[in-house]
Amino acid sequence: MTSRVGLPEANSAAKLRKLIESATKKLTFTIFVGLKAIPTMKNKAIFALLMAFMMATAFACKPQQKQQNEAEARIDYADTTYWYSCGDTTKAADVFYVYPTVSAISFADNDSSWFADITLPEVREEANGNQRFNKMLYGEYNFYAPYYRQMIFEAYQQPEAMLNQIVETPIQDINDAFQYYMTHFNHGRPFFLIGHSQGSQVLIELLKHGMTAEQRQQMVVAYCIGYHVYAEDLAAYPEALKPATDSIMQGLVIFNSVTDTTAIGMVSRGDVVGINPTTWTMDNDTVPAEYHLGMAKYNETRDSVLIIPCPTRTFLYKHTTVCPDLDPEMVFIPTYEEMFPKGNLHFADSWLFGGNVVENMRCRLMHFE
Repeated sequence: MTSRVGLPEANSAAKLRKLIESATKKLTFTIFVGLKAIPTMKNKAIFALLMAFMMATAFACKPQQKQQNEAEARIDYADTTYWYSCGDTTKAADVFYVYPTVSAISFADNDSSWFADITLPEVREEANGNQRFNKMLYGEYNFYAPYYRQMIFEAYQQPEAMLNQIVETPIQDINDAFQYYMTHFNHGRPFFLIGHSQGSQVLIELLKHGMTAEQRQQMVVAYCIGYHVYAEDLAAYPEALKPATDSIMQGLVIFNSVTDTTAIGMVSRGDVVGINPTTWTMDNDTVPAEYHLGMAKYNETRDSVLIIPCPTRTFLYKHTTVCPDLDPEMVFIPTYEEMFPKGNLHFADSWLFGGNVVENMRCRLMHFE
């Protein structure tokens, strides 16, 4: 008797499993014809359960499909809409600049996308403020700056495997933009690569995978500010990621700064490359404050960038530049304290040593062969 009662239950469960498997693969309602074989008394309950499953599966797949569609799309950098600045040719050298993460929008508010939608005017304007500042700061050179589908800040809070997949889209965009720049805009001039934070992250990938040896010969230096390189990167790409160890050699320049040694954050933890931007050496000695040539500051009234005094001693600690005379709350944002603790100057790195970087660019270009 017990076995006879149990058989319909088992048959129904087996059929339901098959229906769910089919629904998962096909995402179509045609599989519901199979419900005719299920006992009538249970049709409504099972149908409701399966409908709920189907709706949950469909909604779960939409963001994933959206990400796949975005990743497969390519930006046409022949369209000047996708450049903040391009076509300058009057000066002897170029800057190819990639801006940092500029949007704090949430994944949900971003229509379930990890990427900035650069077709929207408000998103482009978020990037424009940063690019406008840097175009003025590096005004001695032709300035080339593409828009790209950068990751929103929330992407950095995802598991490493997912983050590695997400970042492929901005990496692809910057590679495409750079190759278009080299083919159509550069015309054989020496160039600087300059980025900050996410901008530096994708430029490092460009150095590793996107640049030819001939293109690297035209590169004066790559200032990848506010990011890191690990030992395995150097071992795998010794030519592409060759650190510049003084004020004139070609190669990769990285620096991150803090006000004290306890404030090293996630961006530079584990880094094996770091230079002191006040001396352009890797010595650990404390450098006097007068070696700091001033920070870059935007003058909103005159729409200009000034280099103003910012005296601080500096020294290297674990490849990070320590600035003990600066206020630890200078750019502190409590919301991001876990990633950038108080005293971490990540949000200032791109302008804190503005005077030193501008002077060093002149020096490197003068010695460039």
